[in-house]
Amino acid sequence: FLHRTDQDRRGLYSGDLDLAAVGETVGLAAIEAESRKAEFREKFGNFENRIGTEGQRPVNAQTISQATGIPRETVRRKLKLLLERGVIVEKTRGGYVMKPGFIQTPENMDIVDRGMRDTLVFMNECVKLGLVRWIDETD
Repeated sequence: FLHRTDQDRRGLYSGDLDLAAVGETVGLAAIEAESRKAEFREKFGNFENRIGTEGQRPVNAQTISQATGIPRETVRRKLKLLLERGVIVEKTRGGYVMKPGFIQTPENMDIVDRGMRDTLVFMNECVKLGLVRWIDETD
């Protein structure tokens, strides 16, 4: 599961998993606070609707470095590359968000779909093997 996931991430980020980690951290951190709100999850929970820059909180190199364990100077170089590739945008000086619509490109949606299917298979296998179990909280 992890190797298949990394293979897709390498394809999306030219073989650079640190670049993937930085880009994904920008995307996740930018919406983390909003994703706690039910109305936000309802509107954007399916990957089909684009989140504009106004719906994202900018994240800086230091925060990304702390979250990923990647040195700050390396993060800065990766951010520059992600900007050049049009993956992220600089919303504020030194504050980055995911470029609206980046996830919704057909090639990226294929990767997301494959990742969701692989995750489902992985979790089902974990249940079968007894590594995790389903607990119905309504009981």
